[in-house]
Amino acid sequence: MKLFLDGFRFILNTSLWKNPSLGVETELPLSTGNTPILLYTPVGKEKGLILSFSGFSMSGYKDKRMAIVNNAFRKMGYRVITPKIHTIDSLLIHPLGIEEVKEAIERIMADPILNPNKFCPAVFAPSFTAGIAALAIAEMPENTVSSLCLLGSFSDFETTIQFALSNENNEDDYGMHILMKNFLKYELGDNPELEALVQTALEDNGLRRQIPLLPALLDKASPKNLELYTKLKNNTEFRSEAILNAWTKIPDFTSWKNQLDLSIHAHKITCPVSIIHGKEDNVIPASQSVLLHSLISENNKNVHLELSSLLDHGDLKLSFNIFREAVNLAKAFDYFLVNAPKLQIPIAKK
Repeated sequence: MKLFLDGFRFILNTSLWKNPSLGVETELPLSTGNTPILLYTPVGKEKGLILSFSGFSMSGYKDKRMAIVNNAFRKMGYRVITPKIHTIDSLLIHPLGIEEVKEAIERIMADPILNPNKFCPAVFAPSFTAGIAALAIAEMPENTVSSLCLLGSFSDFETTIQFALSNENNEDDYGMHILMKNFLKYELGDNPELEALVQTALEDNGLRRQIPLLPALLDKASPKNLELYTKLKNNTEFRSEAILNAWTKIPDFTSWKNQLDLSIHAHKITCPVSIIHGKEDNVIPASQSVLLHSLISENNKNVHLELSSLLDHGDLKLSFNIFREAVNLAKAFDYFLVNAPKLQIPIAKK
């Protein structure tokens, strides 16, 4: 039986032996100006280059959860780089994020200082950002990326937001507030007070404030906006109708929908792909990864799918079947890492 040692090492380094320290900050020149990046230099001989992209976190590219992942890869001999993607760090859902991710991959790959050993980068991305990264890679030339790991990705974007808006089993309303932040204005128009309530709710949740600021803001809100916010937060039918209507009123909606629908573009991904999803994910359903696996597999046989009860929305949790589940999860991460080391240009022997 294969032991999937790299996969187990990764799990151990992200669960038992966590290192949340951030990498060295430097900058990456892009067409829109310089953007910050965090660089994690490998321990020992460099095995490959991994580009990790943060999820929709209030801490953005400095999210400590991503730092733990990066340090795990670093300990295994990989150079790891996390760039700041401005749309994602601003919690903005926009097709521009696809182009930002695409350009960041291309620029890092070609940079002789950031990629001195000329590796084809492997890409790791969680949650909504996983879908954005996959969409970027689908538009890139074959063999640009060596390996791809998608953790809790969407496939059909519209179905995903419908699920997030209507799922009453999800006690964490962070994702719901992100959708409110992005789309409500197209249905309700500009409303600075309501926008402030939504933003404060996001910050209370995302920053894990011990003393939330939202209650004081609600006490000062106008009766109209207090009623509207309360209804959006607590009335599933009203919230779903308002935001889904808003989604269809985005300028250039048809173009947006096409660009953000990974199910349309998934067949163009040709690199090895490891798709991992928590079975009980209440934000993005595991069925999205099942669909994504089937779509990529149409033209790409190097695809591994793992649905795990050890994960919820990307975070590890305990399970009665922990040994069997851990083996399967290790196999999925191992599949990503085995395919990660790949030279961009063969190095001539001395």
